[in-house]
Amino acid sequence: MNILEKICKIKQKEIQSLKKYKSIESFLSLERVIKKNGFFSCLMKDKINLIAEIKKKSPSAGLIKRNFDIIKIAKAYKNAGAECLSILTENKFFGGKIEFIDKVKKKVDIPVLRKDFIIDEWQIYESFYYGADCILLIAAILDDKQIVKYTKIAKSLKLDVILEVHNEIETKRAIDLGADCIGINNRNLKTLQVNIDNFEILSKNIPKNVIKIAESGLTKNEQLLKLKKKGANAFLVGEFLIKQENILKSTQELIQYNE
Repeated sequence: MNILEKICKIKQKEIQSLKKYKSIESFLSLERVIKKNGFFSCLMKDKINLIAEIKKKSPSAGLIKRNFDIIKIAKAYKNAGAECLSILTENKFFGGKIEFIDKVKKKVDIPVLRKDFIIDEWQIYESFYYGADCILLIAAILDDKQIVKYTKIAKSLKLDVILEVHNEIETKRAIDLGADCIGINNRNLKTLQVNIDNFEILSKNIPKNVIKIAESGLTKNEQLLKLKKKGANAFLVGEFLIKQENILKSTQELIQYNE
């Protein structure tokens, strides 16, 4: 069993347990006044559009941030010029909580992506309830019917959807399914290995009208500038920035753009 299968197996048990206490109806019936921000609209500016990620740990890196102050990190990202945030909500492997989204949205006015392993429609309604502006669907763990169904549900809740791919087969599926936004992960989620050239290889056949996001393994301004010229509309960076002592300064340096 690879790490992705292990995460999904645990996630399935977790969801079944949570469903006993929170129904989809409860997510829709309880009043929640959380401002929704347009996620995709922030990714089309002529600059290095950064989706800055917040996570405490990961299977590949272990503990990333010991002094983990989520509001302080979120404010540093926004002040540095990040367009959006990506917040890990998976707990066992990434140290996240769904409540992090609500907490950040109350203090920082910036669009938020819920980054998790979504395998049940229940999670989409949960994302809506806690204030997410966008969700991530991972092609490697979903079949085509699930992707279509979950995308439809998300859009009905005014949530944007990033469909994440890792290889040519998944990229073709995403294109054929008419994805509005495709995230190309340079990290293979099954082996955790990173290939920085993955974006350039997989993005070639993606239509121009589709938003393209480069994810994982990005640490230098030159990399982002190069990928922008290759068609990347935005960049998702987390581990590299979270590790920095001065997150604000490091983020500013990463997203410099003078062209």
